[in-house]
Amino acid sequence: MDYRLLFIEGLPGTGKTTLSEYIYTLLTDKGMKAELLLEGNEKIPSNFCDITGVPRNEDIGFKIEKYLIAETDKYYYVDLNNCEDDAAVHLKRYDIGDEFNKFVSVNDYINCTLEWWERWVSHHVNDSVLILDSAYMQCPINEMIIRGASDHEVIIYIKHITGIITPLDPVCIYLRRESAKVAIDYAKKVKGVGWAKGLAGLVELGCADLFERRFHLENILLPEIPSIICNVAGNDWSDAMEKVRGMI
Repeated sequence: MDYRLLFIEGLPGTGKTTLSEYIYTLLTDKGMKAELLLEGNEKIPSNFCDITGVPRNEDIGFKIEKYLIAETDKYYYVDLNNCEDDAAVHLKRYDIGDEFNKFVSVNDYINCTLEWWERWVSHHVNDSVLILDSAYMQCPINEMIIRGASDHEVIIYIKHITGIITPLDPVCIYLRRESAKVAIDYAKKVKGVGWAKGLAGLVELGCADLFERRFHLENILLPEIPSIICNVAGNDWSDAMEKVRGMI
């Protein structure tokens, strides 16, 4: 197994979680050390839920050190869930995990999160195969689009992330259906009514074309990183499973 950092990517309904778990099982059954981080896991470097990025040169009026979970050259990072109520209210304006936070501009978000990625890479211990679900493109692209970023800004941002993670020799396993519409139609069937209703919120945000844009952007960006593209049709993941078995 040459790869130690695996990104599993694709639109909703392409089977990212299922394939991530399949890879993890294959590796551990062969006695290899592996770690699986599914979408939403707090250890994923693109998961900024309730995380604030406070500029170091900004006077916030109180000592922040006791709340720190990390710091970089330009930012202090705080988990709002670990703060006292008064501090959490004050620091909420720096919340980089809240895509509706107008105080954090697209440029602020880019600068702050790229420093976080750099820190994550510098602290990464490459002693096992790390499987990351939706960390490289899905989460970052969604965040950027919802924040109002242009396609060009999204591409440059992901290219920056790619440059940061390159020393870890990553590979992206990409699950691809024939179109965004096919992927979303399938996702509606398998994820249920609640998930389908949630798509209405994208219209309200002005992001009705989120998945079409993602599909377009992801296919532009795939050549930036070593990739294994797996075609998915209906509930047939045989192409992905065959290619994964060939890796291991």
